[in-house]
Amino acid sequence: MLAGIVQAAQMIPRNLHAAPKSIGFTLVSGFLGSGKTTLVNHLLADPGGRRIAVLVNDFGAINIDAALVSSRDRETISLTNGCACCTLAGGLTRALIDLAQLPDPPEAIVLEASGVAEPHGILQVALANPALRLDSVLTLVDAETIRVQMQDPALRPTMERQLHAADIVVLNKIDLITQPERAQLRAWITAEFPGARVAETVHAQLPACVALGVGGGHLDLSAVPQVSAVHHDAAQFRSWSFSGDAPLDAIHVERLAQTLCAAVIRAKGILCLAQDPEHYTVLQLVGRRWILDRGERRAPTATRSDLVVIGLADRVDYEELRRCVQTCAMA
Repeated sequence: MLAGIVQAAQMIPRNLHAAPKSIGFTLVSGFLGSGKTTLVNHLLADPGGRRIAVLVNDFGAINIDAALVSSRDRETISLTNGCACCTLAGGLTRALIDLAQLPDPPEAIVLEASGVAEPHGILQVALANPALRLDSVLTLVDAETIRVQMQDPALRPTMERQLHAADIVVLNKIDLITQPERAQLRAWITAEFPGARVAETVHAQLPACVALGVGGGHLDLSAVPQVSAVHHDAAQFRSWSFSGDAPLDAIHVERLAQTLCAAVIRAKGILCLAQDPEHYTVLQLVGRRWILDRGERRAPTATRSDLVVIGLADRVDYEELRRCVQTCAMA
């Protein structure tokens, strides 16, 4: 793995066509049979308006539905017969360089890792490419078999590393277990792997707005200010949005990011902070990670802020969230 990281750093050219951190990188991890390929196929079918490139890695040939791939204007690259974090580090690095050098690079790259891959090693190799920014690590688990698999001493270390790396644990195949078993399994994951958010799915149907992040880069900064809560098509998720013209206080925004409840899975915003009048500030939160980055320059009169939050419909106090955001604006 260390050799792969060194190799990656040596291969990357000094100047890439894609701007630094302009391409979101999502790692789809999880043990064999957990539903990773199914999730990737869903994203290819409905990428939420994003131009995505998919890299597929496993120890054998991976079959992505050829009709599905060829019918859409996206890049799909297979990395086979090895692991992206070790023997295929050079191939992964080359594939990422090629994507970053395209005249019109993708907005997002999704890597489906081998079922036995080490997520941290893949991230270190991939993020050596300066054009990439880490969007999220999704770790899928088979709800029906996870507890039995974790009792196997030969499997447990690999699965633990995958789960510890997760921003979002995708608890898949929940239709195969009872409601009490679902509650017990969620409680076990929360206790064993604190900090990761849990999303329950059937057939790995995770919405693109959760898997690939909130489309903050496409937020309309000229629309009428409003505060709204909108149900997503997937019943368990709820999307809440805020728009306002009053500059926000940076300290209160940081406190908001730190204290967002555990049910919040995604948040992204383009914010006007009173402490930085010359630039917008981009808030990105995925799972347990959040960051505030300086964004584009703004005119002195352009004080609009837009924020989108996605959480579990029955576990987020959206009224309290509204009050917290208003406190940022009132500071």
